[in-house]
Amino acid sequence: MTANSSGNCYLCGAAFSKTSMKNHIIKVHGEDKDRQECCLLKIESSYPKGYWLYVDIPLEKTLSALDTFLRKIWLECCGHLSSFFYPGYEEIANSRKLKSFAVGDKFQHHYDFGTTTETIITIAGKTTREAQKNIVRLLARNAPPALKCEDCEKPAEYAATDFNDGTDHLLCEGCCGKYEEGDLGILPVANSPRMGQCGYEGEYDCFEFVPGEGAAKVHRV
Repeated sequence: MTANSSGNCYLCGAAFSKTSMKNHIIKVHGEDKDRQECCLLKIESSYPKGYWLYVDIPLEKTLSALDTFLRKIWLECCGHLSSFFYPGYEEIANSRKLKSFAVGDKFQHHYDFGTTTETIITIAGKTTREAQKNIVRLLARNAPPALKCEDCEKPAEYAATDFNDGTDHLLCEGCCGKYEEGDLGILPVANSPRMGQCGYEGEYDCFEFVPGEGAAKVHRV
């Protein structure tokens, strides 16, 4: 999976690379007549590369709302601690409002200080939107990577850890069955940099891209 992998705009269904998606959002969806002023955020995985999101959030809201959203879509497994940091690990309070940041500012979010998942957040621009029920609105997301089973090259269904030697594997259901019972720690493949870590089994609030007739639909359960 490349760092500039492609994805879909969740407002109109258009497909772009991560870099091009920002321009698309600002040009096509960046201004709404109702004018709720927002920050446009680009969110990227530190490792593994290739997972990314674009969201908007009202300027008056705090980083706490962003933390809650990231837990739902990418991270939550066991209720771990999390925090925001500037480069150099200067902590940023969750109560800090988005309006205090400038376009171009960059900081990090860390979830779980044992098996840590790190994301990089960039203030990519300022936009306006119609007032939303959800504080954080998902605008775009990378397409799920086409991961293959390491043994047979069928689509991978599980991120598995071999308890005997600690190695990690991507496997289909059939190839998981080749291992002795109790030899594997098995977690589902997920469109998240948290995949295969700790007890992560996928997002609680399902943000699934469903192509429609000229638009995208976000299915939430």
